[in-house]
Amino acid sequence: MKHDVGQFDGENTDDASEIIERLTFLNTKDGLQQCMDDKDFYLDIVSTFVEDNVLDDMQTCYLGNDWGGYRVKVHALKSSSAYIGAEELRAKAKRMEDAAKQEDVEYINMNHHHLVAMYEDLLRNITAVLPKRINLEASSQIKQFTIFVVDDSRLNRQVVVEVLSNTYNIEEAASGQEFFQQLEEGILPDLVLLDVHMPRENGHDIIGKLKADERYVHIPVVFMTHDNDLSTELQGFKEGAVDFITKPLNPALLMARINRILDLYYLQSKLQEEIQIRTQAILDKTQQMTIMFDEIIQALANTIDAKDKYTKGHSDRVSKYSVLIGKQMGYTEMQLLHLKYAALLHDIGKIGIPDEIINKNGSLTDEEFEVVKTHPVIGGDILKTITSVKDIYDGAMYHHEHYDGSGYPEGLYGKGIPEIARIINVADSYDAMTSRRSYRGMLTQEEVRSELEKGLGSQFDPIIGSIMLQIIDDDFGFTLHE
Repeated sequence: MKHDVGQFDGENTDDASEIIERLTFLNTKDGLQQCMDDKDFYLDIVSTFVEDNVLDDMQTCYLGNDWGGYRVKVHALKSSSAYIGAEELRAKAKRMEDAAKQEDVEYINMNHHHLVAMYEDLLRNITAVLPKRINLEASSQIKQFTIFVVDDSRLNRQVVVEVLSNTYNIEEAASGQEFFQQLEEGILPDLVLLDVHMPRENGHDIIGKLKADERYVHIPVVFMTHDNDLSTELQGFKEGAVDFITKPLNPALLMARINRILDLYYLQSKLQEEIQIRTQAILDKTQQMTIMFDEIIQALANTIDAKDKYTKGHSDRVSKYSVLIGKQMGYTEMQLLHLKYAALLHDIGKIGIPDEIINKNGSLTDEEFEVVKTHPVIGGDILKTITSVKDIYDGAMYHHEHYDGSGYPEGLYGKGIPEIARIINVADSYDAMTSRRSYRGMLTQEEVRSELEKGLGSQFDPIIGSIMLQIIDDDFGFTLHE
């Protein structure tokens, strides 16, 4: 497609350099080389990249399990990304092309939505810089985040549309059957608002089917219900829901919740992609990439701790104590590194706990504590797709399990609790006792030792707990505390 640059409102050859300088998210140097250093030619190619995007075709092939067609489309994306200097997208498309060639469906299912998110983000960024050059009417529409509302009440669906349609693309279904039919027709939402009580298939049935399908398991689901029953919420969290919204729908609260959830979803997608990129690079530049990866995990841990004003530095300390235990257990350097990361992110699920509960002055009510107890499951859901760091999911999901089976969320006991979680459980409890809280001061070293000793075989693995007791005994100046 040839563009006449002069036809666009006020844009001409003179401002090409200025426009290119704003494309900071592209390697414009490589892109210009592909275009013989002709700036207007390069900008025409970038515009065509947006206008001729293959998003819809990719989605159609993916949902239809057409891996031959999918390979062709991601190959085209790889080539066009190279032309404009979109290096990360080119590399991701290349990995997906290889997976499609080998029909590695598991890898494709795990990474397709990350590829789409990266692709859409690039299209939106380019369009923001080149709005006058791009003929959007001739191109596939650049998709906003899509929210699917599934509710048999037309009134509830109308409220969602009125509140969210200016910001998001909204799709509707009045039943589970209609919802799944539209999924099969190619609509792939970024979030589902799901009514709990509906005729035929209820919300619990629908989320079960959704999470059982590898194509849709990554999609966050928010339940909508009139119920104010804690047991209903706990059941929903166990089934994979990320949040609950109470009817009648409050417009301001609805918008705030949806914005927060989609921000978290996007963060998770970016985190998975970043970890995969960093892990691949570690094979060539181990020391440099380990430092960069460590900074990413550390930034996330700091974000978690910042949410709770009473536990500043908690994740760092739990990581430090866990590594001390791991060293005594003879862990290798790689095992210690994985233990460090798992401990840093063990409380990541607290992102999903309301601030008013996390930062409450004084003791929690039974109902509030039940909500807090959902954070391991939320954390597990956030980290479950990260496979490049061994056991990172187990640390978040099971660090509140007790050796005698009295813990949560699953009541695992003994060696049935993953070892990394048993280590973090001891380190987490030690830090809780050696830190100040709103309702008490820091315990003395003697009090901490006594409490740990009492918990051997009940709350704590007796061997791991005994190792921590030895670490305490070696800490003559009581330096291990907040």
